[in-house]
Amino acid sequence: MIEATQPQLNPVRTVPITDTSRGSLTRLLVTMAAAVLVLAGLRAASSVVAPVAIALLITIAWSPASRWLQQRGWHPTVAAVTGVVVGAAAVALLGLLIWSSLLQLQSELPAYQERIGALRDSVTAFAAGLPFEVDTSRLASAQALQPEAIVGYVLGFIGGLTSTAGNLAILLLIMVFMMIEAERYPQKLRDAFRASDTSIDRLDGFVVSMRRYVVINTIFGLIAGVANTLLLLALGVDLALLWGVLSFLMSFLPNIGFVLALAPPALLALLQFGIGRALMVVGGFFVINLIIDNVIKPRYVGESLDLSPAVVVISLVLWGWLLGPVGALLAVPFSIALRLLVDSHEESRWLGHLMSDSDAGTASTSNGDASA
Repeated sequence: MIEATQPQLNPVRTVPITDTSRGSLTRLLVTMAAAVLVLAGLRAASSVVAPVAIALLITIAWSPASRWLQQRGWHPTVAAVTGVVVGAAAVALLGLLIWSSLLQLQSELPAYQERIGALRDSVTAFAAGLPFEVDTSRLASAQALQPEAIVGYVLGFIGGLTSTAGNLAILLLIMVFMMIEAERYPQKLRDAFRASDTSIDRLDGFVVSMRRYVVINTIFGLIAGVANTLLLLALGVDLALLWGVLSFLMSFLPNIGFVLALAPPALLALLQFGIGRALMVVGGFFVINLIIDNVIKPRYVGESLDLSPAVVVISLVLWGWLLGPVGALLAVPFSIALRLLVDSHEESRWLGHLMSDSDAGTASTSNGDASA
């Protein structure tokens, strides 16, 4: 008689939870909780954090000019005040351009309303001639076709910047003291924290990268803004100065800034002149920004903006939610600062690889070359 043999199952091996794994989990949870608290604090203090961040970036960008003035005998305070005056003049000029454009917009709103009605009638007539039925009953009340909606988000964005500029006195005061103290920060760090020369060199590298990004993007943003303004003036599009200012501001938003800068003038050209002139605006913007962003700027920017497009978009959403429109403009500098910070430590360098637009092998090679 054959006895049935029972299959023998391998015993389940249990992996004991060690103190090390518990410690890693605890550190992860504490880090996540701390990050949530920091983000909540930034959002609550956005009215203070935004001017300080802007003042810091302006100070970083102006520091070479301030150093140049001091080398020629200027007192540090005078050099700092000169930088503040230049910054205040730039903000005043920007505000003047926006104010004049808003006055023009207010006077042109009735005409835009009539053109929207004519465009709505044209769309309805075109839909009626199609071989299939199209419901156009909602066009009459569509909010997206109102002139306020076309420029509403633009004015909201610029309004957010204006509210930050409302703290201009605080901003200028912070800039003065930052510029005066800028040259003494490295020595103060050595004395206060006993920082090594390597740490100071890393800080200098961070400052240089930030300055390079801010200065280069400001220069090429101005070039793109002026070129787009001249294009719109040549085509007769209303509010050309406002759209030029918007184009300059959007140049600090990679990937999506071009679309945000193009949409309002293209829609306005469609209302004023029809589809032909709107396509000319789209084509002109595309050519100008293609030449600047893909041909000229990479020769000067190099690898300073080595960020994944996904990281850029997430940063725009996150910092825009935390600090408003100012946060959206500062999202890329903040992301660059974070990537440089994690790249400077071996245990967090993996996060820098994830944030980088290059693959891990390339990043590792470049890091090795840099360390060599």
